[in-house]
Formats: sequence, C-alpha cells, structure tokens
Amino acid sequence: MGLKIFMASFLVTSILFFLLFIPTRLTMQFSTLRPPGNYFSVPPNSSRAYPVSFAYLISASKGDVVKLKRLMRVLYHPGNYYLIHVDYGAPQAEHKAVAEFVASDPVFGQVGNVWVVGKPNLVTYRGPTMLATTLHAMAMLLRTCQWDWFINLSASDYPLVTQDGMI
Repeated sequence: MGLKIFMASFLVTSILFFLLFIPTRLTMQFSTLRPPGNYFSVPPNSSRAYPVSFAYLISASKGDVVKLKRLMRVLYHPGNYYLIHVDYGAPQAEHKAVAEFVASDPVFGQVGNVWVVGKPNLVTYRGPTMLATTLHAMAMLLRTCQWDWFINLSASDYPLVTQDGMI
C-alpha cells in the first residue's frame, strides 16, 4: 500500500512540475540573464568544442568577494557556464564589486559565459531558501545554455584539480 501512495504522489508531483515549467519556459525573456551580443551556447545538433560542459552556481555572502574572485580565476574554463549569486544580505558595495569584476574581465566579456544574478535572494544556509535559490539558478541556466553537469559551489570552495588537469 505504501508503494502505491508513493508512486501516486510522485506522478502528481511530476505532472505539477511539468505544468509549471512549460509556461515559464515559453515566456522567458533572455535579456534578463545574458548580456546582449555575447552568446556562447552551442546549438543542439552541432559538435562541441569540449566533450563535457559544466554549469556552476557560485554562491557568495557578506565578505566573500576576495574568495569569489580567487575561485573564478582558478575555476574558469571557456567551455563552462557560471552564474554568480551574491546573497541579498551582502552590502551593496560587494554586489557592485562582483558585477564590476565580471564586466571588466576581458575573457569573461569575450566568451560571455559568466553572469551575476541581478535580483538576489536572501539565503539562510541549510534552509529552504538555499534550495529555492539553487533550483532557480538551475532553471535560469537551463533556459540560457546547454550543459552536461550542474555544480553548486560556495565562494569559499577551492578546486583540487582543474578541468584540463583531469584529462
């Protein structure tokens, strides 16, 4: 009996998410996420320059600007996509510093695969707002570009091996 209830609730939840996702996908305006003229997404039937592409959500909070810049310099790869979310609780000066860092970097601007969330959420870590922020970021990245794997990082994370170093 428990398996039937589980399957029924799973089916209802799947249908609900399907019905909610389709209207937002059809009415999405890309100008809120992508800078005009800088598109790096790969058409569905073309051959990719890299065998695997990652989509990163990098979350930062108050006082994480230096760590975020360090992480982006080490982690950056032109075949991946990066969405940076600076917590709503961070000072406005930090939001501006991150936006200027992304806008002023010549590689990020030329490739066009790094974005900063313009309207951040107030995140309580280990709570439902973190999950909501992650799901919202995944939806934004799914609408914008094609990727194989999604990775959620904090600004204080640091990679042990680069993507090219693993090959």
